[in-house]
Amino acid sequence: MKEPRDTPPPTEPTPLFDSLAYAGVLPFLVGIWMQWTGTELFGVGGRFLFAAYSACILSFLVGIWWAAALNRAQHPKRLSLALQSNALALVAWVGLLFSAQKWGILLLAAGFAYVRWEEARLNPNARRLRNYFRTRALVSYLVIACHLVMLWLVW
Repeated sequence: MKEPRDTPPPTEPTPLFDSLAYAGVLPFLVGIWMQWTGTELFGVGGRFLFAAYSACILSFLVGIWWAAALNRAQHPKRLSLALQSNALALVAWVGLLFSAQKWGILLLAAGFAYVRWEEARLNPNARRLRNYFRTRALVSYLVIACHLVMLWLVW
């Protein structure tokens, strides 16, 4: 009998995946709105809310790389994925630490742009997960655009 982990992932993302992926953009939009209007939520301003969520999501995305490096011993990019995941998690942390300055948000935006570039370059399981990576790409572009809007607001 096959274990659930032995079952290959679906070839198509589920509607739930798509919904969650696009819903993940909403906190970025809330942060932008809060920054634009000068609104605070429990003493937290839009810029910090935006940066904290950005660092969290960036760390989550590169955590997927870490998991791939741990779980796929024969992966040709195993060492690269492990090192890059750690480096980008640190980039997310530094971006959050310096989010009160413009370059902190810029650093976070660069992290998302790098993740998008690297995933397009690696393109793992291209045919089997083509729609998954299409959704990830579209959401990544939306997130990068949100960072550019936030940069415009704080510039």
